[in-house]
Amino acid sequence: MRLSRYRLTFSALLFLGGAMCALAQDQKISCSAVPAAVRMAFEKAFPKATMKACAKKVEGGKTAYEIESTEGEIRRDVLSHADGILIVDEEVTAVGNMPEPVQRAVRKKYPGGVITLSKKVMRGATVLYEFRVKYRGKVEEVFFDASGNEVEE
Repeated sequence: MRLSRYRLTFSALLFLGGAMCALAQDQKISCSAVPAAVRMAFEKAFPKATMKACAKKVEGGKTAYEIESTEGEIRRDVLSHADGILIVDEEVTAVGNMPEPVQRAVRKKYPGGVITLSKKVMRGATVLYEFRVKYRGKVEEVFFDASGNEVEE
């Protein structure tokens, strides 16, 4: 009897843990299901962008909406609150378009590494540069400020 009670408790914990992980993940939604305030703010900020995909996120009890878009060669992910207030804007950017101190810093930190992704990340007045680098058999993610100082995101 005791053993089966422990199994039941363990099973319940696994189930709840899985449910919590599922809640933190993105829920793909139709872009037409994104609140009008979010769509209008996006269209005002990026009038030439084309929405490609949308998602709803619930993090820490707050709902946010992500819009993946393109504008010419620019790929952009924008995360906003339901009222349209921008949380973060991430633009995939060629390494050569990054500030020179940032380029030097990433190459110094990962000599011979292969940069697989580079982004300009704007959160309010803060601008960071994110890199995903394949280095010594691992994929590393790192952020720098415009002066080339490594920072935590």
